Amino acid sequence: MKGHIGFTITLLSLLFLALGLKNPYYIKVIILSAAFSSLPDIDLRLGLPHRKYTHNILFVAITSLPLGYLTSALLNDFNLGFYSAILSGVSHLLCDLMTYMEFTPFYPFSNRNIALRLFKSNNEFVNNAFMVSGTLLLMLYIIHL
Repeated sequence: MKGHIGFTITLLSLLFLALGLKNPYYIKVIILSAAFSSLPDIDLRLGLPHRKYTHNILFVAITSLPLGYLTSALLNDFNLGFYSAILSGVSHLLCDLMTYMEFTPFYPFSNRNIALRLFKSNNEFVNNAFMVSGTLLLMLYIIHL
């Protein structure tokens, strides 16, 4: 969880800085994306095979709609939840791609299993590094608003 939160904040802070998106609204997107970043791991709580049904672009697309409707109902802003869910889901998949465990991120377009095998998902050093880099980059983003 910590690794996914940190990776999401790192990725989005860098992306928004690079794109020059200087609006406090995007801080909400980063924070909400970080909050949603572990959603694909719901398979662990539901007793489903890990990374089989919830770790693909179809799951990201399907879950983005209700999260958009949730923020629409609560904050009158569909886009906030929808795009935050899309960004967090893609971030989760990218982060998991770097680990050893293969999965099918492009389902239903491809059944190909992929893993870059850069580190183990439970590597404390990597997970802490993502959290530290995310925190620092978010602060940098906020300073540059």
